[in-house]
Amino acid sequence: MKAGWQTKTFRDLMSLLFDAGFRVISVAHPRQDFKLITKNNISKLEFQKAEIILSVFDFLNLEKVNVVAHSEGAINAVIAAHISPIIFENILLVGPGGLVENEGFFELVGRFIGNMFQDGWGIFTDSTARKHLIRSFLEAFKYFLKNPVMGLLEGSAISNSHLQGFLIDLHNENISVGIILGKDDVVFPLKKMKSLTEMTWIDFHPVEGDHNDICAHPKNYMIFLEERFKI
Repeated sequence: MKAGWQTKTFRDLMSLLFDAGFRVISVAHPRQDFKLITKNNISKLEFQKAEIILSVFDFLNLEKVNVVAHSEGAINAVIAAHISPIIFENILLVGPGGLVENEGFFELVGRFIGNMFQDGWGIFTDSTARKHLIRSFLEAFKYFLKNPVMGLLEGSAISNSHLQGFLIDLHNENISVGIILGKDDVVFPLKKMKSLTEMTWIDFHPVEGDHNDICAHPKNYMIFLEERFKI
């Protein structure tokens, strides 16, 4: 799950999931009328996106879902599961936002800029991932330019969302939670999520790669998705 630009960015992963027999749903969020209000350590903007996800599930009459969510999409997915846990069976978070301790907006912006340079280097050095990285960069750039103010608000919303307590609640609701963390992820590195290691019931998967490796090498992640979301 992610915003509209990520629907295009992850179309190859979605195709792989479809070919493996999954019914694939991607949710795009409108980017107007969002309010930046923080309540109980979660931005109201992220709550609104979570409510959109649940409205799509309701429209499609889905009784149970398995969710894979990347970056900010992890925040939306976890909140949605917290609001309506009965719908969710498994959640797999990839490079998830909302779990960095003592997060600050400007620090987060700096890490995102570092990730841009990291991806830029990958475009020149990784021929296999080149088309995926170029597509991801262009889509993200267009997404931001369409509404720069909203882009900044969304960044602030990420830095103001802290989900550790929600993950505990999901565990108590018998929702299986897995997290894939890239060893070279500079945006949401494991070293800034030390309290997560105390949650022994979380299924951790440290992998080679950076924050956007799942869109650059989608085939490498299918083994995790097929294992967790057995069909």
